[in-house]
Amino acid sequence: MFQAFDGLMLVLDSSGKILEYTAGGNSPFSAMVQKTSSRKLQDVVPLEVWQKYNKALQEIHDGSKVALFEYALEARKERAWYESTLVPFENGQNIMFVRDITRYKQLQSDELTLAYDMTIESWSTALYLRDQETEDHTRRVTDMTLKLARRLNLPGADLIHIRRGAALHDIGKVAIPDSILFKPGPLTEEEWRIMRRHPVIAAEIIKPIPYLAAALPIPRSHHEKWDGSGYPEGLAGEAIPLFARIFAFADVYDALTSDRPYRAAWTQANAIVYIAEQSGKYFDPSIVPVFIKMIVE
Repeated sequence: MFQAFDGLMLVLDSSGKILEYTAGGNSPFSAMVQKTSSRKLQDVVPLEVWQKYNKALQEIHDGSKVALFEYALEARKERAWYESTLVPFENGQNIMFVRDITRYKQLQSDELTLAYDMTIESWSTALYLRDQETEDHTRRVTDMTLKLARRLNLPGADLIHIRRGAALHDIGKVAIPDSILFKPGPLTEEEWRIMRRHPVIAAEIIKPIPYLAAALPIPRSHHEKWDGSGYPEGLAGEAIPLFARIFAFADVYDALTSDRPYRAAWTQANAIVYIAEQSGKYFDPSIVPVFIKMIVE
């Protein structure tokens, strides 16, 4: 068994003392237990792993033929996942097989991410079927928001949530009547009251879904303004989530430079002038120069 298993194998007594071990030739575990023949497992692993080991040991004592547990360890600033299998041996001893399952976990994570993104795509399609213009707008503002976020040096993990939030920023409009959503002229005050509910509706749709929690600020807060005059909550300054503040630039710029039923598209120059004028009013003043430089380039 020791020769055949290309991982870590430990023989432990009832107290957790390591009696014997071997690590496969390609195993990353060698350093973990080197020169530990007189030490106990709790001297080698973090407390959380030791606690899981004891829980597995209790399962063995209760008559289980095998007990499994998983855990993550930090090594060289990277997170690796392991699975331990505890099997009763003889004279109160147990054998523990340890294998690296990081790759397996990563595949699971990738598949889950794909499933999440397919769900988002389906929701977006439901809205796009009502309004082709919304589809084109969403694609443009998503690309622009990600580009701006990269210029602001946001980490890659944030970009995932920003992309999802941007894709769903108008999902609340699925509940807005066609007579308001597609009205060719200016809206009445009552119609605006209804239209301004779409961020709240988006929050009601998204909030129950844990994996979208970090993306929620964009659908909920992208109409807030730096000076507090926006909606739906009248947030001001840095109380507005950063993702929403970043997205607002792309959303407004694309709206201004696109044809609408009630007006022609603005030129890029005019849109840039408006963005600059709204620094500290509509937009976060610290991001305005970064956005303008990005557009000009």
